[in-house]
Amino acid sequence: MKNVIIIEKQYLVQAGIEVLIQEIPGLMLLKSYSGDELHLTGIILKHKPDLLIINPFSLSPENATLPRKIHSIQNMSLVALIKKEALNQLSFGYDEVLFYEESKLALDKKIRHQAGNYQGEEGIPKELSQREITIIKLIVRGLTHQEIADKLFLSIHTVNTHRKNINKKLGIKTVSGLSVYAIMNHLIEMEELKNNLKPAQ
Repeated sequence: MKNVIIIEKQYLVQAGIEVLIQEIPGLMLLKSYSGDELHLTGIILKHKPDLLIINPFSLSPENATLPRKIHSIQNMSLVALIKKEALNQLSFGYDEVLFYEESKLALDKKIRHQAGNYQGEEGIPKELSQREITIIKLIVRGLTHQEIADKLFLSIHTVNTHRKNINKKLGIKTVSGLSVYAIMNHLIEMEELKNNLKPAQ
């Protein structure tokens, strides 16, 4: 079992990577941080995760030198998590770079590769139908099953069946989980969900 720590300020992005980590056999999420915690470098050095996924632009000034300080830790993979437009701003070498804009499949492959357990597409959810994608988009926008049925001219039974099939394919039963999936796979823009998905208190 390999341990993972995530450092990312944006809640939805952090939650999406957490979901990916939990879906990959052999990986265990130790903790997620926003990047502005006190003594964060010391915390990382204490835990010494096998995989550190970090958005360097989430780090507070106090923690800005963290990547350089921990780079020498043996057997730790250091992975950047950024927007593609920020690639040229990276001032430090990473073992891998994850982009916000990448699909879930691409992110999954990179994380598995860094963890040393990439085994092709085993474990990747089966492809969704176009109707299922449409229903996911409506669910995460806050529509009820009845409202979806009315909008798509379907019976409530049909919508419920689609929802069950989505749950089976993705292994996701909550609206917040579907929201993260939709964002990670570019089915919906993060801005559309700001009023529907908030951090847990």
